[in-house]
Order: sequence, then C-alpha cells, then structure tokens
Amino acid sequence: MIDDVHEPLGQYSSQFKAAHINHTSDFFEDLVRQSGVDENANIKTVRELRELEKQAAGAGSTNKWWRILRGVTIAAAVLAALYIFANYWWPWLALPAVVFGVAVYMLNRVINDSDAQLKRLREACDAKRAVAWGQMAPLNRLFDWDIVAKLMAKTVPRIAFDPYFSNGRMQELQNTFGWSGHLGEAHSIVFSHSGVLNGNPFILARTLSHWMGSKTYHGSLQISWTEQYRNSQGKWETRTRHETLHASIERPFPEYENQTFIVYGNEAAPDLVFSRHPSKLSKLEDGLFDKWRKNRAIKKLEAKSRDVSEGNTFTVMANREFDALFGATDRNHEVQFRLLFTPLAQQEMLKLLKDSQTGFGDTFVFEKTHMINVVQSGHMRHTDISGDPGKFHAYELAQARMFFNGYHNDFFKSFYFGIAPLLTIPLYQQHRPHSDIYKDTYSQNPCFWEHEAIANYHGEAAFKHPECVTRSILKTSAQHEADGSQKVHVTASGFGSVERVQYVSVRGGDGRSHQVPVRWDEYFEVQNSASMLVKEMASPGNRDALPAAFSQHDIDAGKAVLRRSIVSAVLPA
Repeated sequence: MIDDVHEPLGQYSSQFKAAHINHTSDFFEDLVRQSGVDENANIKTVRELRELEKQAAGAGSTNKWWRILRGVTIAAAVLAALYIFANYWWPWLALPAVVFGVAVYMLNRVINDSDAQLKRLREACDAKRAVAWGQMAPLNRLFDWDIVAKLMAKTVPRIAFDPYFSNGRMQELQNTFGWSGHLGEAHSIVFSHSGVLNGNPFILARTLSHWMGSKTYHGSLQISWTEQYRNSQGKWETRTRHETLHASIERPFPEYENQTFIVYGNEAAPDLVFSRHPSKLSKLEDGLFDKWRKNRAIKKLEAKSRDVSEGNTFTVMANREFDALFGATDRNHEVQFRLLFTPLAQQEMLKLLKDSQTGFGDTFVFEKTHMINVVQSGHMRHTDISGDPGKFHAYELAQARMFFNGYHNDFFKSFYFGIAPLLTIPLYQQHRPHSDIYKDTYSQNPCFWEHEAIANYHGEAAFKHPECVTRSILKTSAQHEADGSQKVHVTASGFGSVERVQYVSVRGGDGRSHQVPVRWDEYFEVQNSASMLVKEMASPGNRDALPAAFSQHDIDAGKAVLRRSIVSAVLPA
C-alpha cells in the first residue's frame, strides 16, 4: 500500500529530497553501466582535449599579438614616410621602406607560421573532441523522454506521468471534471505533461501567452536661435542658444510571456469556487510591527465576516492566521471549503506559506472552479519541464553526470512544491476515480495540447509568416487518417511591422512651437499555415522504422522528429 502525502513540507525534508537524489544518481550510474562507457578512457581523452584547448588558446593569443605588432609596424612605416616626405628629399623614403619592409616581411612569415600552428591545434582539438563524443555515444543514445516520469514515480509513487497527453486523458478531464481544455487563441502550449496524482488527472503545462501591451517611443529635435542681451558694460550683443526638444508617444506593442501551471481534477467539494494569490503577510516575522500588520488583516476579515449585506457568504475560520495568509475570501461555499481545509490541511498550508528555507514559500496562485484546480507557482516560471534527452548529451562523462543530477533534482523540487498546495488537502487523496480512459484508438491519439507542443518543438520558424517580426502563437486542428496517423494543420499568428513617424508639437525656449519627429513601429497581424504528420511509434527505440504514412509523403528519417513515443514531420508546402 502506497502511503499518502499529508505533510508535504516535512516529508520533502525528511524523505523525498534525499530519496530523489539517490534515485537520480543510481539511475545515471545504471545508464553508464548499460552503455559500457569507459570512464577512465573518457577522463584521459578529456584531459588531453583540455591541454590542446589550452595550447590553442595560447597560440591564438600569441597570434593576435603578432597581428597587432604588424599593424603597429605598418602604421609606423606610414607615419615615418609622411614625415620624411614632408621634411627631407624624397629619395630618403627608401630608408623606411627597406627597414619597415623587412620588418613586415618577417612578421608576415611569423604570422603565417602562427596561423598554421593555430590551425593544427584547432584541428587536433576537433579530432580529440570527436573521439570523446564517440566514447560517450552509447550513453547519449540511452537518454530518452521518459526519465523524468520514471524518477518521479520512483520517489513519489502517488505521481504517475503519461507517455504523452492523449485524447483519453483530455476526455476524462472534460467529461468527468467539466474542464474545457481550451485556453484561447492567445495561448500556445509549449510543453505539457499529463498523468495522475493520487489517481486523479493532472496536467503540468508551459505556455506562450500573448497580449497587446504598449511601448513608449521617444524622439528629439535640436533647435537653435539668436537673441540679444546686454553685456556687463551695458552694450547690446548677440548670442546663439541651443536646445534639444524631447517628445514621446505611446503605441500598441505585442507582448509575450511564458507561463507554467498545474491543472488538477478532483471530485471533492464539487460546488466550491475560490481563488487566492501570494500574500506579503506570509513573509512577516514575529516582530511588533509584523504582528500589528497580521492583526490588522485579521480584523478586516472579521469585519467582512460580520457583514450581513446581500451576497456576502464569507465566514471567518477559527484559525485566523490561515484565513489571513491564504486569503481565499471570495469562496462561495463555506461548508465545502471547511471540508477541504481541515485543521491538518490548514496547518500544513501555513507551513508551506511561511517556509523560506526548504521550499519556495508563498509564490503560488491557487484557483478552484468546481472540480478543476489550477495552481500557478512563481518559482516554476523558470523551470525547464521538458526533460528533452538532447539536453543531457555530452562528450565528458563527469559533466554529463553533474548536469543530469542537477537537472532532475531541480525539476523534482520545483514540481513537488508546485503540487504541494494540493498535497496539503487530505480529502483530495481520498477521491480516486477509476475511469478507463483508453477505450479506443482515438483515445490513444495525442490530443490538441500535444499537437501544439509538437509544433512548438519543431520551432516557430517552421510555420511563421515571412513578414513576422515577433513571436508566433501556434494553434492546431487535426484530421484523423485511416492508418491511425493525424494530419495536423498548424496556424502561426504573429505581427509584422512598418516604421512610422509622428510629429509632436513641442514649445521651445525660443517661444515657438516645433514639430519633433518620433519614430515608432506600427504592428499588423500576419498568419501563416502549414501541416504536420503525427503518429505514435509502435517501437520508439527504432527511429529509422518510420510508419508507412510517412513514406507515402516521401518523408525520410532525417526530417522526422521522434519525441515522447510520437514521430512527427512538417509536410512540404
């Protein structure tokens, strides 16, 4: 029987942190053993490479100084020739010509020898680096997309990742938990994981979001005018005055931002709606002024609780500190809110909010809309959630080991504290639906979230409009083929721009108005479309065995991308 996680902060410190470090390290060493990489041979090769790189760096520096000396010599020759030509009879020019000519000739020979030596050293570095890559190739081939999921499940068995985000998982969230799954046209899925947390579905997603913001453009104009004034002797004189006039305008500007969040479906408290945002109160200590601020916040909650006006259903909880720090005062169902946030849940949530040592503290937005929970933690904004195996490829085993362990331990901590607010609620771990989400072939196909993530993995450049100068939001629609593949239509929406000039009237020191030019960019929407072919691979390990659907479109293995058991390729226009 797998134990539930009711004390997320304490269990991370006492159990999960060390366990994940050990599991990650053991996993990497197992991969090394499977690969058969000779670590001692790799250490020797890398040591030799570093020595060659050191020699190449020294030779490059020497080569640079020889070239500088040659430039100085040529400059000195020119100056000497000009001086002799201006002060002496021109035949004397032969003297600097001979002296500096010999010097430049010798320097050219030295530089040519230096260039040859530098080239040999760089070629030796490339050759030695190729040897190191060859030594590490068996290990690099073993990295795959499932490592994140395997390590997470080993440390916290209550968390299980799907191979990819399928239609079946999407249907479960839509049909059982009432989630639409559509984020809107201004959002594109960069990457997503789906799976179950305590038997209930979750999504970990990273999106690219767009909105129209504004930008301030600045312009300037130099003006001058003459004026008369009396000098110290009382006589009239004329002088010229100068001034720089400044102007600014504000115009629409496309803004883009990556967001990372967790969506979690649970049938508990199905009527409850609330939201909370990070509170500055969570960072307060026990000093006199900090206590006063907390008490002031609590008094406001008590006043809101006593408010009998129509529409106010808020009732302050016995644990006033929890209510003040969690701040879900817009809740619509007090009974169900208390079912979720039992005394134990309140206690554990407060630990999370006030923690500044183990985790990340109060950085998260928590929104519940009936059976859908969305948690967006600020600390996850900079977390790479992809687990892309290409990130772990290296030619040095020691560097690969350090990066592999660092990445997976950082990912675990970030994700664990991303879901920690959900783990504090005991009732969420008691509701575990057992729906069969893989009923047919359609359910096993990648869903539209996965399609957007695949398109973004291919890169915006494969789909963007030729005139686009901004990021592109990629949206997809799929057509299911008879052979089980999916033809995915990708629409890339972005902005082109054209430079404009607006003249702003500014009054100068001469008493006149001047038209100051302000250059700005006018953005206009552009769209482009392309198609991808997508299909789940029966044998993900055999990259060269492309499905028949790809051969029919004359797609070779070099143009196909294998990602999370799904092979895809951008179709030619």
